[in-house]
Amino acid sequence: MKRALVFFSVFLLLAPVAALALDTSTRPVSPVMSWDAAGLERFDPAWIHVKFVEGSDVVIVSDRFSDDSGLDLSPVNLELDRSTIEHIKPTFTTDRQRARRWKQVGEARAGVTGPDLSLWFNIRVAGGRAEVARLVNALNTLPAVEIAHPAPMVEPAVIRTVGTNTASETKDRTPDFSAQQGYLYTSPTGLEAPAAWARPGGKGAGMKFIDVELAWTEDHEDFTTDVFYIGGATQDMSYEPHGTAVVGEVLGQHNGFGVSGFAPDIQFGVVAITVDEWPDVPHYFQEAVDHLDPGDVWLIELQMYPPGRDATPMEWLQVNYDVIWTSSWSLGVICVEAGANGSQNLDDPSWNFVFDRMVRDSGAIMVGAGTPNGLEAEWFTNYGSRMDVHAWGSSIVTTGYGDLHDGGSLQERYTSGFGGTSGASPMVVGCVMCLQGIALDELGAVLDPIAMRTLLNETAIPHQDPHKEIGPRPKLDDAIDLMLEDTSAPMPTVRDRLVVNSSPNPFSSRSNISFRLPSAGPVRIDIFDASGRRVRTLVDEHRAAGEQNVFWDGRNDAGQNLGSGVYLLRLRSGEQERSGKAWLIR
Repeated sequence: MKRALVFFSVFLLLAPVAALALDTSTRPVSPVMSWDAAGLERFDPAWIHVKFVEGSDVVIVSDRFSDDSGLDLSPVNLELDRSTIEHIKPTFTTDRQRARRWKQVGEARAGVTGPDLSLWFNIRVAGGRAEVARLVNALNTLPAVEIAHPAPMVEPAVIRTVGTNTASETKDRTPDFSAQQGYLYTSPTGLEAPAAWARPGGKGAGMKFIDVELAWTEDHEDFTTDVFYIGGATQDMSYEPHGTAVVGEVLGQHNGFGVSGFAPDIQFGVVAITVDEWPDVPHYFQEAVDHLDPGDVWLIELQMYPPGRDATPMEWLQVNYDVIWTSSWSLGVICVEAGANGSQNLDDPSWNFVFDRMVRDSGAIMVGAGTPNGLEAEWFTNYGSRMDVHAWGSSIVTTGYGDLHDGGSLQERYTSGFGGTSGASPMVVGCVMCLQGIALDELGAVLDPIAMRTLLNETAIPHQDPHKEIGPRPKLDDAIDLMLEDTSAPMPTVRDRLVVNSSPNPFSSRSNISFRLPSAGPVRIDIFDASGRRVRTLVDEHRAAGEQNVFWDGRNDAGQNLGSGVYLLRLRSGEQERSGKAWLIR
């Protein structure tokens, strides 16, 4: 069933305003960096991902690259001749025509240059990590190559404790553990799931969800629902407890025993990866997306390790980012992404804006981990402005493992010690599924990824940690009220708010500052440098309601060119205020 999408009118800092001119001069690509063998300990010793520049027509001919669009690939093939190339293959099975159609649709919605996924290739090279580093570095110097990078090893983003086993007293019947699932119930501890369950569609009816990781017990006794797809690689059953725990939070049946999931009425599927096929991780991401409709959800329950870094979200790597971007902006399929358990500040300048949504926005809902009762960051969670929302990161009661209850088989195991951003992320999936089921039933359409991300964020309970930003905690009752606030409108809106956006971003000579006013009135737009000093007033006048544009040429009030850096845009109209960022590169 193909569904209509609801494109909310407010994106607030998270997405460009509709009808912006496409930025064809830049496409944020990262990480372009110098690699060495010592930094590749957590990467595959043979496989490389390489992406050619947009607009080219690169294909594989006899394990070398060819292009009939005029792109000079001789330096690329010369570098390949200096190595022992064992195999080259497209990263994705998507045909070029379809990939370019996706790119075009995503660009129109995002207002930035998107990826042509058909220009990604996997190269297998002999010689170990030293040769991988040499070839990657050489490819990254060539004009025909947009980026090359190694293929990472990945793992589930889990942190666990051990609960108290009740099996000896209850072997004949699994107890009802739903009363112990505080994350379901009253805010601010819980996420107010009963508010969704009380509404038609509020248990996720009509929606689909795919989990991407390594293994599951799909026939667990608490999963009596429709498994519509099992795909990917051969499952690695040593990881089975993790996947089973994740799925239990979302779709545990409301049957009087075991656990209760957020959205027990959904269809669910799984796409497995395996440690023997690291370079195919982005391919399996795309496989998940290919089996979902607009408004459905896929979950990334994995984390990776860049050189010199701890556990990091998967979108750090460009090939993963490009799949997520295509899912979110081109196809309307929602990606929920574990924020990873690296205890790292993703706003630190050393990340080079990789996790700054104003520079590089995949469209995913990234999830941090908070303490169950304190709305504070768990010790292990990554943090920063990229975290859209957070949920529980410890003491999670769900299916799997068997430390809470073990009835004698994989199908009868439960835990009270699941956690990590792996535990937080499925709670957010559950919230999305509840909201989409209600939207489908009451609005006749589902929310697009950016609208859903905005809705969750704007109606959530703020986190209380002054040192680690992990995003607010979703509050389903308020999200439902806001979503259904104006059901008479032909195109429902979240709220009529000020919006300000800069495009292109980054820019080198001129940026279009777009904003929307809900009503006519005085408007002032100021620009501040990184130290907080006002450097330019762009607008200070009365303006009509609606879409507005003003250009900034990167100069201060005195007409002098400003230096490279990130500048804050502050828009004021009456009592309302909004801000955005513009990245100037000289």
